[in-house]
Amino acid sequence: MHKNGLELAVLKTVKNNYELNLIKDLLDQHKIPYIIKDRESGGYMKIYSGFSIYGTDILVEKSLLKKAKDILDEFTSK
Repeated sequence: MHKNGLELAVLKTVKNNYELNLIKDLLDQHKIPYIIKDRESGGYMKIYSGFSIYGTDILVEKSLLKKAKDILDEFTSK
């Protein structure tokens, strides 16, 4: 559990900015708050080379995980 009482869960790990921005836009449209967290030294790699081989985690509140997954599934099934 996070120090402020939120329990976060990984919604998806993405490898590129295109996918990251697409998912962020979908979550924003549905008013689902999220946190972006680079894995390993991924943040430094993004600054240096523009991408990370480690990926980026998109985290959401655990209580919203199913709703967020359903939104992603609906979008990717089109």
